[in-house]
Amino acid sequence: MARVLSTAGLLFCFLLLKLSEGGEIIEIFGEISSNEIDHEVPNSGAKPPDLTIIAGNNSGFLPQGQSKGSAEKSCGCQNLILSSLGETKHSQPNALGIYKYYQLWLGQPAYYGPYGSWLYSLAGGGWLVGPQLGSPTGFIHNTDRSPLCPYEIPGGWMYFNAHAGLWYVDTTLVLRCIS
Repeated sequence: MARVLSTAGLLFCFLLLKLSEGGEIIEIFGEISSNEIDHEVPNSGAKPPDLTIIAGNNSGFLPQGQSKGSAEKSCGCQNLILSSLGETKHSQPNALGIYKYYQLWLGQPAYYGPYGSWLYSLAGGGWLVGPQLGSPTGFIHNTDRSPLCPYEIPGGWMYFNAHAGLWYVDTTLVLRCIS
C-alpha cells in the first residue's frame, strides 16, 4: 500500500457580505479552503481479460497458449518508464514509474518496478504488470502478442479499476524506453 494525498475532496467556502441600506455590497469577508484527504491506496489487481479471437483472424490476437516465434527476445532497453495522464494514475498509481531489466521470462525480458511490481510477458501472449513475476493477476495489461519489445507496442495498454472490477483502456498509458 502507498499513501496518497488527494485534493479531490471537499471544497469549503464561507462568505459574509456587509450591505449598505440601499442593498449595495460594501465589504466581503470570506474563506475558501480545501479538504485534503490522506488515504492509503491498495495495489489491487485482477486476472487480465481473455481477449482471444478465433485462429485465422488477422486482428493481431492469437488463441490462448499460442504465440508468434519461440526465439528469446533481445530488447536493448534496460530502463523503462510506465506513465499515464489518464485514469490509470488514479486507479493504479503504484504501478506507474521506472522499471529496470531483471531477466528473461518466457523468452521475453522481465522488468522490476516500483512497489515490488513486475512487468513480464504472459504464457499465452501479451504483457502484464503484476505483484510477482509470473503472477496471473495484475494491474496493467496489454494484449499485444506480436514479437515487439514491450516499449515498442504503440498502444492498447489497459488498467484494472478495482472499484468497478473491470479493465479499461487508457490511451494516455504509455511504456517508453528511457536509456
